Amino acid sequence: MKRKLLVDGYNLIYQIPGLKARLEMDLEGARKQLLQYLATYGADKGVALVVVFDGDGRVVDEPIDARGVKVVFSRAPEKADLLIKRFVEEKGKGEDLMVVSSDNEIGRYARLYGVPVVLSQVFAQELLASPAREAEKKFDYTMNREELTEWIRLFGAADKPLDGES
Repeated sequence: MKRKLLVDGYNLIYQIPGLKARLEMDLEGARKQLLQYLATYGADKGVALVVVFDGDGRVVDEPIDARGVKVVFSRAPEKADLLIKRFVEEKGKGEDLMVVSSDNEIGRYARLYGVPVVLSQVFAQELLASPAREAEKKFDYTMNREELTEWIRLFGAADKPLDGES
């Protein structure tokens, strides 16, 4: 049986600097980026992930599945913390489960059911250091002068119309 990680979604987002900054301007984008990180991590490590977010007023009848990451939103006025606790109660004894959260109350509750907890700060470091993330960081996305000159020769300058356009 695969290990399952139960992730306190916003709690983790606030531990990843780029996502924390993005959260203020683009809530959906920050969530999607987190899910991409988690999907890559899950594939690399062979773990299943369930991410729980506060529902922020949306009505979500079915859990969303994002490339191997199950996403669940709470329904207002219920908070994600309550869903996480309920999941721990139901699955904690029978599954290889671990909770990812820095929320003290969630941590105490999970440990009460014998479920190990990893702090979001610690998990964020591991998440960002996964092999896929490291490979992504090593790729050089910049162009040198010769590459840029060749690009302009092939495709034209941005301010000039392409051939056949007026």
